[in-house]
Amino acid sequence: MQVSKTFGQGSNPCARAMKFLITDNRQYMSSFTSLIKESWTEVTEQVTWPKFTELQSSSILVLVASLIFALLVGVVDLAFKSGLDLFYTSF
Repeated sequence: MQVSKTFGQGSNPCARAMKFLITDNRQYMSSFTSLIKESWTEVTEQVTWPKFTELQSSSILVLVASLIFALLVGVVDLAFKSGLDLFYTSF
């Protein structure tokens, strides 16, 4: 969007506000673009990614830990259910 050199000058507050918004938007887009470029450079050149075998072992560890946690929660749930069933049937 092209803005004339006289755009936003004078006493018209709407024109001054529009000039401010356009200028602010350009600065925002410039900083946003540089953020994306710097992020891409960091991800592709500076980050040390783990090896595939490390990812596999970590995934297996998370899977086993999740299964153990699920079994523990299931046992506690079963215990509470049995205890509450016994409690309610006794009255």
